[in-house]
Parts: sequence; C-alpha cells; structure tokens
Amino acid sequence: MRADHEVLVELPGLRPPTVHTLNDDTLGRIWDSVRHLPMSRFEHHVLERRLTGPCARRDIVRELADTPAVTLPCGDRELRLSWANPPR
Repeated sequence: MRADHEVLVELPGLRPPTVHTLNDDTLGRIWDSVRHLPMSRFEHHVLERRLTGPCARRDIVRELADTPAVTLPCGDRELRLSWANPPR
C-alpha cells in the first residue's frame, strides 16, 4: 500500500485531470461533481457506493494496487482514478 495516496482524477470531456490526496472528503467531492450527470439509476447507485461507501477509500487503494487505473462508468463517460506519481 502506498503512503502518499495521491491520485490523478480524470473525467475526459468534462474536466481536466487533477491531482488529489485520496481520502473520504475527496471521494465525496468527486461524487458531488458527477452525481448530476445523466446515468441510469443502477449506475448512479453503484457509483455512489463506490465513492462514498464505508470502505470506498480502502477498496480503491486495493484496486489500484492491482491495476494501473480504476475506471468507473459515469453515464456516457468514464471516471478514471490512477496513482498521481506511479512507482518506477
């Protein structure tokens, strides 16, 4: 597990990529910024749970340990989270 937990957040076509410290507050702000995008009710609930659920940060860190990026469907877009400073 990484000590810094800085992630690059991308929502292509809507917002430029930004770097944030991965914590519950950041995930809540990401959710607040995408929750009004058009998406199915199912996608809405899944995305809300992935970003604001009780283990959201832990699950994203765990997934990033296995894959270079976490991609979450967000209507007709994709929300991408990846390490901001990947290991060399």
